[in-house]
Amino acid sequence: MKHTILTGDIVNSRMVDGKLWRAQLHAVLSNYAENYDIYRGDSFQAILSLEKSIICTIVLMAKLQTIDGVRVRVGVGIGEVDATANTVKESTGEAYIRSGEAFDDLRRDLFKMNSPWPEMDRTINIMMGLCTEIMSRWTVNMAESFAAAIENPEKSQVELAKLLKRKHQSQLSTELTKAGFNKIHESVNYCTQQIMKQC
Repeated sequence: MKHTILTGDIVNSRMVDGKLWRAQLHAVLSNYAENYDIYRGDSFQAILSLEKSIICTIVLMAKLQTIDGVRVRVGVGIGEVDATANTVKESTGEAYIRSGEAFDDLRRDLFKMNSPWPEMDRTINIMMGLCTEIMSRWTVNMAESFAAAIENPEKSQVELAKLLKRKHQSQLSTELTKAGFNKIHESVNYCTQQIMKQC
């Protein structure tokens, strides 16, 4: 059975209080991952199901971007996982190797996928590259609105505005439009569908 391994680190982690980004990192990974480790101060590794590969990565990027100046880089590996050790970072298998290779190949990019399906990787890496380029232009408010909307699909914009303590629903609507919410959400769904088709 194939799994997804995320290998990542926090960009500019020393520029802010570590408690801020650690709280966001723990919140997202505990919600989406089957298990995870944080090590070397600002690096992490997580194991999760295939269908959560892209949504977890996007939510993680959005949540971390609510902290001004902070970003997250993620290498996504898909493959078989050997019997796990006591911790995620000590475990082995194809997915771990692919994730590490993807992370090592990031250079200036924030996302890279490495799976057994090269053509799919090419499509997803292009689409996610465009998404992260759009996200790089977000304000903190746009990141907050995006994260709230994608994590609470059942809530109306009025409810989301109250959740975020925005004075007007129109402010939230404007922030989501500027953040490219619909296009990024469509991309997340498409990429997830492509991954699930391979299984």
